Amino acid sequence: MQNLFLALKQDTHDKHTQLENTPPFSLFHNLSDFNINTYASVLSVMTIFHRITAQHVSATVSETPTLTPVFDMLNTKKVANSLKRDTHDISKAANCDGKNPFANQSDTSQYASKLTFINTKSAAIAASYIWLGSSMGANIILRRLAKHDENIPTSYYATMADCAKAWVSFKKEVEDKLPQLGLNSQVGIDTIVDDANAWFSLLIELGQANCSQEAEVQ
Repeated sequence: MQNLFLALKQDTHDKHTQLENTPPFSLFHNLSDFNINTYASVLSVMTIFHRITAQHVSATVSETPTLTPVFDMLNTKKVANSLKRDTHDISKAANCDGKNPFANQSDTSQYASKLTFINTKSAAIAASYIWLGSSMGANIILRRLAKHDENIPTSYYATMADCAKAWVSFKKEVEDKLPQLGLNSQVGIDTIVDDANAWFSLLIELGQANCSQEAEVQ
């Protein structure tokens, strides 16, 4: 049986790379071309993604309380509030109405309904892996944004950077709980990896949909 986190790192690499090269996330490749509207799109996409994943993990925890420590590490309320704060600050600076048409509740329901998982527990672990895994790069993005322009709202990336402190504990917690969850087999590992790739696909789709909507508005 493969080590779970080694399998996740290796077997989601292609999706991870595709995501980084997909607008609006490709913004971070070259901050000399930084665009505040594209940055706002990143926050819009992440708002929906975090909302959907938080709902899924929370629902799974209700049925499987043993995953509660994992859910707590996500710091869902703080992350949601930081996204609201940054979105508001960007809208205020741009003299907009502060509303985010892409990240409304109907969009969340629309994309959430497309997700189908064989095992809700493996999907919750996969979602948490992407959530906390992305926090590992948040520190780098935070520093780069501050260096580029200290006035860019970065509450979200600061909050995610703080979540990164839970990474080691998260890996240990998940590995310890795999037997209880019935996922301590190669089939279980493969299922978690497949679910992680499905979550990455959702992020990619959200990014593409957001950019298409932005193009229509323009």
